[in-house]
Amino acid sequence: MEYVASGIGKKDFLLLRKCYPRFVFSRISREKRADHLFVEYEFWTGNGRQSGLFFHPSLKVYAKAVEKAPVEFLDPFLFHIGLIELVSYWKATCSPLILIEPASLSPGQLAWWRKLYLKGMGEFFFRNGIEQDMPDLFQLECLSSKAFLPVEIPSLSGNLIPVGGGKDSFLTLQWMKGEKRDNLCFLLNPVKAQWDTVRFFDYPLEQVVVIERQIDGRLLELNNKGFLNGHTPFSALLAFMGVLLMALYKKENFVASHESSANYPTIPSRGINHQYSKSYEFEKDFQSYLSNSLCPSFSYFSLLRPLSEIQIARFVSAIPGSLSVFQSCNKNRLCGGWCGQCAKCLFSFLILRPFVEAKRIVAVFGSDLLERESLFALLLSLCGEGEEKPFECLGTEEECRAAASLIWHKAKAAGNPPPLLIAKLFKQFPHLLMARSSIQALYDRINPQHGLSQKFLSLFRKNVIENALFDD
Repeated sequence: MEYVASGIGKKDFLLLRKCYPRFVFSRISREKRADHLFVEYEFWTGNGRQSGLFFHPSLKVYAKAVEKAPVEFLDPFLFHIGLIELVSYWKATCSPLILIEPASLSPGQLAWWRKLYLKGMGEFFFRNGIEQDMPDLFQLECLSSKAFLPVEIPSLSGNLIPVGGGKDSFLTLQWMKGEKRDNLCFLLNPVKAQWDTVRFFDYPLEQVVVIERQIDGRLLELNNKGFLNGHTPFSALLAFMGVLLMALYKKENFVASHESSANYPTIPSRGINHQYSKSYEFEKDFQSYLSNSLCPSFSYFSLLRPLSEIQIARFVSAIPGSLSVFQSCNKNRLCGGWCGQCAKCLFSFLILRPFVEAKRIVAVFGSDLLERESLFALLLSLCGEGEEKPFECLGTEEECRAAASLIWHKAKAAGNPPPLLIAKLFKQFPHLLMARSSIQALYDRINPQHGLSQKFLSLFRKNVIENALFDD
């Protein structure tokens, strides 16, 4: 049977499962080359291997430590990267049976992966009209008797820090300057903002490791033909890639830059969180999996977990030169700069504006986004008055209202009119305007749920200084 897209999510989902009843993670190959480790995964989907659709995504790991490491030592870590990579290809057909051939997983491990697939792809299921809790959505089976046991790696020290090019990892690097000699920066498919960030903090190339991830072009072809497509838990992929690098370089800590805002669901009524793999729930689950299944001595946590997005914006805006370096716009990620049209741009502008003078922030973003009438509907969605919150890595609606209220209060205190969109927001929805005491409390709030050890909690407290937002 040949699949022909109907354009109706649920109908396509059922037809694809019939045409492609199984999805197989069939092979991992790895080879040390002149300047990198080349890794290729093989996945296929269909009724049988001869007629199946094949995918061969690959990685290039540019890490000098690869030269001394036996390739067999890397196999457990490469296998686990494959387990998270596979969902990017499985989602095209949502095959009811997922078969894993390179190695086996225990019942507890299979349950762990099932939870990650379900929660990490909640947005994908929602947007394609798929019932996330249907009992036969997928079944995970291992066809190998080979099992990877947890490994102990002696003499671990130092920190692996993924650098995404945005404000969060920028602030982490700022606060980790005292640990610089022990830090290793990890860049995945690096773009200008990532390189600019490591240069800003003057990291030598020997303290920067790059992985290039190549998506199989066939997946993009299938997307164009109407196969299913959507969001996958990208930060979980980063986590497993980072663990590979920790093993290679004998690093003790994976220091992520995820904030407490990531804990809140995008669609609360459905429990769907675009940022699930950035949440504290995933952080705890991942640490547990590391301890029980990969390397008990590895530590995975976020230095910024006690903070919210608006607090991070406040701290990062106080670092001289920061605004000309970091960049969070996904639309312009490859070419650099801010598009000035998307939810990420408007949200970033909104939370930075209270702490950055108008002339300076307009120079960075290209225009004053809060004076653009066309962005008002987007501002409403950020503040909880739109049809739905955008599926992006954003702060909570309360944070957006607090930032908007802070801009309004500061303008009034200075005897100036608030920006167009801020004035319009509170004219139409006066109940959204927060009192100054409530704003201050939100900016001072420290989330007690985090995975920081005493050492890193002390580092955090040294950098978090409460200051009054208002002069009187």
